[in-house]
Amino acid sequence: MQIRTVVPMECSANIAWRAVHDPAVATKLYWPLLQMRAKFGAQLPQAFLSGSQVDVALYLFGRFCVGSQRITIEDLPQDKFAPGTRTMRDAGMPLSGPLALLKYWNHEISICPTRFHTAIWNDELTIGGIFAPVFFVLLQPMWHWRGTKLRRLSRHWDDLSLVRV
Repeated sequence: MQIRTVVPMECSANIAWRAVHDPAVATKLYWPLLQMRAKFGAQLPQAFLSGSQVDVALYLFGRFCVGSQRITIEDLPQDKFAPGTRTMRDAGMPLSGPLALLKYWNHEISICPTRFHTAIWNDELTIGGIFAPVFFVLLQPMWHWRGTKLRRLSRHWDDLSLVRV
């Protein structure tokens, strides 16, 4: 089952691409409902670089752990997509909590430049397993909320506020 959100960004494709790799952006997406923290007392990396892996815990309202997941970043070769489009895959998976019931998890974010120095953020999550229909119903509204939050956040991004990747 696939959940997809297409978000027009109010920033350049280069800035959106840096945002895809910025853990600070990832932590803001579900705040204050969910807060993401590195596990085992570690810090989140300064950037999610291709080949990097980090285990995080998710906390409901910052207080109650509702599960953990592994984030495994892979930047895909550009020759597979439309010219100028860049895609990052989180090939990780839920490790504990309700989402760990899913048997398949694939999250890809593609950044497509537009003619007007803005970008399109394609956010696609594919899930599978016997519980996928239940989680689809729960995750779809979250994915649209995520898209709304991304668009709002992108209005304030500039070259100085994001990690260089």
